[in-house]
This record gives sequence, structure tokens and C-alpha cells, in this order.
Amino acid sequence: MKLILAVIVALAVGAGGGYWFEMMKVDEVNQQLTVMTQQKNQAQQNADRLMKADQDAVKKWGNELGKLIVAATAAPEAPPAATDAPAAPVVPDTAKIVDGARAILAARDGFRASLDNARAAMDSDLDALASELGNPKMDPMKVQNLLQTLRQGWPDKQKALESATHALLADLGILPPEKPAAAMTPAAAPAAMTTTPAPAAPAAPAKK
Repeated sequence: MKLILAVIVALAVGAGGGYWFEMMKVDEVNQQLTVMTQQKNQAQQNADRLMKADQDAVKKWGNELGKLIVAATAAPEAPPAATDAPAAPVVPDTAKIVDGARAILAARDGFRASLDNARAAMDSDLDALASELGNPKMDPMKVQNLLQTLRQGWPDKQKALESATHALLADLGILPPEKPAAAMTPAAAPAAMTTTPAPAAPAAPAKK
């Protein structure tokens, strides 16, 4: 009888332990699913932000120039007229017109500078190479020399191209502006050593 009770108790304990183990596995799976869902939602939010940033970057120059053009061509407001008096003719503000035109060109030049810097980083040797390849009397040896020159100077050109590309993307609002390199402060010159003059010897007593 005792043996039977021991077997029953063992079976009950084993069943309870198995149930508890299965519940732990279920909780672990649920936690993993929760983490995966949160990661998926975060990734989707990041993708949406990136897509919006790209769309804003594409429209940035056009939108800013458009605002300046609309502001520069806005009709001047007529001054308030008396009830019985005829409306006074609207006189355009020539200074405002000129300032608006200058603002448009200044914005255009700022945008174009970013493009020009990126383009300039790919000029020089590459232009010479393109010119030689387009020459009806192309010299393959000259092409080879141009390629060797391009290869030797490419590390510096690559850095210039990366910097110009970063500046272009920063101008569009995709990347933050590059931080200027910290200027090294020259070390202070050591103070000149001064020597303290030795005290003068006492004068000898006069002989009587």
C-alpha cells in the first residue's frame, strides 16, 4: 500500500513539474515574440523616418527657392483709402524687389556650391582622361600615363570627394554637418630664466 502511494505521489509531482516546465517555456516564447514585435515596429518607424527624410531632402531646394520666388513676386498691399476718396495707385517697392531677387540668387548660389564642390572633386585628371579618350588621335600610352597619375593621387581625391559628398548631404538635411577640426593651440613659450644679481660686496673702510 505504501509503495502504491509513493508511486502516485511521484506521478503527481512529476506531472506538476512537467506542467510548470511547459508554462515556463510558453512564457519564454511569449517574451521572445514580444521583443521581436517591438524590434519590428521600431525598424518600421526608423524606415518611415528615413523615407520622409529622403523625400524632404529631394524637395528642399525646390521648396526653399519657391518660397523666395513667391515672396519676391507678391503684389504689394494697397494703402488704406478714405471712404469717399478713390483708391491710391499701388507703387511697387523697388528696394524690396531688388532684395528679393538677390535673396533668390544667393540661395541658388549656396545650393550650387554644394554641387560644384562634388563635381570639382571628380574633375582635373578625370577630365584629362575623358579628353584624351575623345581625341580622334588617341594615344594609348598617354592614357596609361593619365591612369597612373590618377592612381597615385587617388587617396587625396577620394578624401575630397567624400568630404564634398558629406557636405552635399548635410546641405540637404540628410547628414549632420561635419565638425571642424579642432585647432591646435601652440604651447606657451617657457618663461625666460632670470638670474638674481649677487649682492654687492661691502665697501672697504677708509684708512685714517
